[in-house]
Amino acid sequence: MTPDRAVRPGSLPRTGAVRHPGAVPRLGPPAPAPRPKIFGIGLSRTGTRSLTAALRTLGFDVAHYPADPGTYAALLAGTARFPLLDHRDGITDITVVPYYQDLDRAWPGAKFILTVREEEAWLASCRTHWKPAIDGKAGRSEVYPQLQRFLRAAVYASHAFDPERFRTVARRHTAEVLRHFAGRPGDLLVLDITAGQGYERLAPFLGVPVPDEPFPHTNAYARVPAEAPETPETPETPEAPVADGTAGPAAPTGGAR
Repeated sequence: MTPDRAVRPGSLPRTGAVRHPGAVPRLGPPAPAPRPKIFGIGLSRTGTRSLTAALRTLGFDVAHYPADPGTYAALLAGTARFPLLDHRDGITDITVVPYYQDLDRAWPGAKFILTVREEEAWLASCRTHWKPAIDGKAGRSEVYPQLQRFLRAAVYASHAFDPERFRTVARRHTAEVLRHFAGRPGDLLVLDITAGQGYERLAPFLGVPVPDEPFPHTNAYARVPAEAPETPETPETPEAPVADGTAGPAAPTGGAR
């Protein structure tokens, strides 16, 4: 300290702050942890609609197969920057299947759920699901037919149902997802809803309590056997309200959305 700023005995420096030994500064409440984004990256007809209903029951606001202009523009741009993620917790179904690696990089800490299903039952359900013509769904949203054509081409490389192509796509998708998330069990959950898996696996993965209610099975034909593929099934609809179901665990050969 320079002579002209010397402190007389018993006095304090003018600019000094008085601190009591052992004093603890006051801190506000800790900031809540950021809510993770959630992406359902299973193929169509693997229980994606039931997964969406379950996630909403657990308190997560996720969009199932959104077909709004903003989502379609993001798909065309190939950026995976979906505008609805600015205010919603995530997306399920094939909207995000081509982009799960990009989403993994864009949203650190995000949770990914791969819904799977016994192969032959899945193919039988897809066969029925692909029957309605895409152009017949134009009333669902202004961009729905274009968006569905884009996604079916991007995911399946086909607008029409082809069992061998679909079989190859499903096997390759599962293998690539498992390889991408290898060694990261906290980031990926593989869930077979049609085999009876549900909240007991989903809730702990997301760090929330297991609800005291049945897991939703939203497809009305959840118990139709695989050998009856001609039974009508509810076609996918963009962002339709999802009601919680009360059915018990679906048999492995049942239908699922």
